[in-house]
Amino acid sequence: MSFEKYYSVFKAYSDVYSDEYKRRIETLEPLLLKYMPQKGRVLDLACGAGGFSFLLEDLGFQVVGLDSSESMLERAKEFAKDRRSKVEFIKGDARNLPFDENSFDYVLLIDSLIHFEPGELNAVFKEIGRVLKPGGRFVIQFTDLRELLPVLMNGQVVGAEYWISKVLTDPDEKTVVIEFQSEKESFRVRFNVWGKTAVELLAKLYFRRIAEERLNEHSYFQVYVPKK
Repeated sequence: MSFEKYYSVFKAYSDVYSDEYKRRIETLEPLLLKYMPQKGRVLDLACGAGGFSFLLEDLGFQVVGLDSSESMLERAKEFAKDRRSKVEFIKGDARNLPFDENSFDYVLLIDSLIHFEPGELNAVFKEIGRVLKPGGRFVIQFTDLRELLPVLMNGQVVGAEYWISKVLTDPDEKTVVIEFQSEKESFRVRFNVWGKTAVELLAKLYFRRIAEERLNEHSYFQVYVPKK
């Protein structure tokens, strides 16, 4: 139940040149421009294939992309080579960032909460607060998976080839196993279930929210500043 398969089959996360990935960027680019008005140093946390890192570099930011997945970083570095990008991609743990305090003007966390259990996300938020400069901004985009689960249970079509064939939640709905089916194969992935309220309560320990935009019925874009 690895995320490696999930990211490899869905181009929206693995191919920065695909229409699916470009749509993700087009949705968030106006908001990033709106809430990141001053150029500076950015940490793209859980950067994946690096699409948002490249976008911010093109907009004039100095960018470091960090991810724990070797395969995703290899993709990012290949795209970087093709684009002659100067983004620095490094392997690291979001719960224990390899950076000094007050190192970044911005930290991005885009569509990645599904990877973290509550204790882990608490550590991630604490680390983000540590590496942000005073007055720096933490920019997060996430899906309220708790609200989305009933929709997924109706067998939603995902991507060009796959549909959701099973949704198996644990008794407390803290995690969910989703089975993706195509004409040729099926695979399962376990996601951590985060609702908007839980995210905000945890973030409140370390940050003060200064902005929020609703992207669709279940997806949110929020901006925080550290409490320091």
